[in-house]
Amino acid sequence: MNDKKQNNDNFHSINDEITPTSTDQSRISYENTSQITAIATTTETTAAAGAITAAATTTAVITTEELSFTSISNNSYLKWKLNFSIVAGDGVFGHGVNQITMVEAIYVDDDKQTIYIAAYNTDRIAGWKFGEKGGEIVAGGKGQGNNLDQLNNPSDVTVDKKNDLLIICDKGNKRVVQWSRQKQIGPKIIIDKIKCQGVTADNNGDIYVSEGETHSVKQLKQGEAEGTIVAGGNGRGCEPNQLNNPAYIFVDKQYSIYVSDDESGRVTKWIKNAKEGIIITNESISENDESQSADSYGMAVDHFGNVYVSEYKNNRIVRWSETSKEGYIIINGGSLAQPPQLFSSPTAISLDRKGNLYVVDHFGYRIVKFNVDVN
Repeated sequence: MNDKKQNNDNFHSINDEITPTSTDQSRISYENTSQITAIATTTETTAAAGAITAAATTTAVITTEELSFTSISNNSYLKWKLNFSIVAGDGVFGHGVNQITMVEAIYVDDDKQTIYIAAYNTDRIAGWKFGEKGGEIVAGGKGQGNNLDQLNNPSDVTVDKKNDLLIICDKGNKRVVQWSRQKQIGPKIIIDKIKCQGVTADNNGDIYVSEGETHSVKQLKQGEAEGTIVAGGNGRGCEPNQLNNPAYIFVDKQYSIYVSDDESGRVTKWIKNAKEGIIITNESISENDESQSADSYGMAVDHFGNVYVSEYKNNRIVRWSETSKEGYIIINGGSLAQPPQLFSSPTAISLDRKGNLYVVDHFGYRIVKFNVDVN
């Protein structure tokens, strides 16, 4: 199932860099000029944990397209280079700390140079330092259970930087818990008996939780014992004042709340104190411009206010803007039959402080990073 999120830097030390043999991207509505050049390329791939090594030399046809995007943010948008880095995972299925399997959510912490990872059917949160070959257990890891030092299927993780805490949606135990990153205090239950899906925190240390019982997002301010509904809470549905099993959450600097619905694949933006949301993404799109069933999984928001969603079945990342009527395919995952193969069924996604994009490659058992293209 889908559950959620985003935050934050750039890797000075990378494990692998993969240069695709084609830079062809398809998307909806663009102008392009194409130039085709035949070149010889060499691709070498070494998985992050050193478990897989492959090398091949091929002659490829490279198509370069100059795309003209439009956006409501004064034509502001991000684009990424297609040569990516493997920053976590060894490409093999498993639940070791050096493996990336069934990941629900990631949080990229620029300040600590760490990716925090929440995965389905585990009892822990892993922290993966930039450039390292494996992760370490930073919360849980003592078997699935409901003791204070245990977790059960955590679905999301964020960082309260003001108090230096990990905030975890302990989904299997229906609670939100905090863990000290410095191990100075023991774990603590923040909210109990809640069907949590996703969690995030703002710059003040206030916590936001998406919840499936009331189909709402609740805000828990510092020192409060009970949260306040700040989005949804009007029953399950697709009206502007409703949410439908909310999952990922993002809060911007103006305290607007972006929420992705797990059931509908819709993303809504709730301006501070608003009674209803602005619908940003509504229906999934197809290659021939026809609407199709919702397929959104992960969500990220850039500093321009553009929303990026990963489409698991369609194997691509799509950008939406607040008043856009259609999405723009910014990265196609590709396949062996339609190279380059960048990822296979993307789930959680995240942006760091510089705008670099991190994608959980579900069937590649890894997390890949696309550097922002500043040119």
